[in-house]
Amino acid sequence: MKSTLSIEQTQNRGLKQSAKEWAGWIAAIVAANRTKQLRDSPTSKPTNLQDKLIMDFLKRHAMLNKHADFFERLHIDFWQGEGGIEFSQNCDHRFEDLFLAKQKFEFDQLREVWNQLRPKHIIEFGCNSGLLLNYLTTQLEGVQSSTGIEINAQQVQQNQASDSFDPRIQFTATEGGEWLFENATANSLYVSNGGVLEYFKRERLDEMLTHITAQLRPAVFFASEPVADDHDWTLSTESIPFGEELSFSHNYTDLFESNGFSIVHQRAVQFDTWKMVATIATCR
Repeated sequence: MKSTLSIEQTQNRGLKQSAKEWAGWIAAIVAANRTKQLRDSPTSKPTNLQDKLIMDFLKRHAMLNKHADFFERLHIDFWQGEGGIEFSQNCDHRFEDLFLAKQKFEFDQLREVWNQLRPKHIIEFGCNSGLLLNYLTTQLEGVQSSTGIEINAQQVQQNQASDSFDPRIQFTATEGGEWLFENATANSLYVSNGGVLEYFKRERLDEMLTHITAQLRPAVFFASEPVADDHDWTLSTESIPFGEELSFSHNYTDLFESNGFSIVHQRAVQFDTWKMVATIATCR
């Protein structure tokens, strides 16, 4: 049985990985100009040995020195490019096999909160192929409009060309924070499912959530996000890179409560090699 992803597992390095990072350190010194380019614009899919070595070094350096900006740029590169399309092609089955199968209780809890507060709009950050957004739009009563926000323009084009979505849904290719600050309105349900907020640095999420509680009340937020198995939220509010992707394990209790939300439901579920925490938070 595979172990659940943890911070300790990510930070510990075997001999092979250590050797690669030392080789990357040498490559970074020899190719200083290329190193600066990759630090400013990291690539999630390096195509030659030099870039692979330098990226190994830069990721390790950013993790040790807590350079969250570097990881956020790296994640944007992945999801804007081929990585986002590959994920949709290979992982759509997770919606029914994992989320509906293992978190149906969370969606039932969300329905109860929806019926109490009666939002009018649904906004999903990182909607990918739109399966969850279509599910929520058709399952929740009184939805006036739904917006799927996705950073991968090719995926958005595919969604827009499809006739399988409820007509109340529209899709837009942009970064979630930019859309929120410019377009969001009160009486909305915000959704992230399966790992979306994990690719945002904590400071960006603080800005987004504070904007909601200050300007867009009432609101509901449903977040289903992976966290490191050994991330003790009673001891640390820090957002820590973990896993192969080096996404952020956030303290979701502190994230929502420190930005003015009240948590009405929170539960962790084991998904294969990662722990998924579902949070439903409100601001009235």
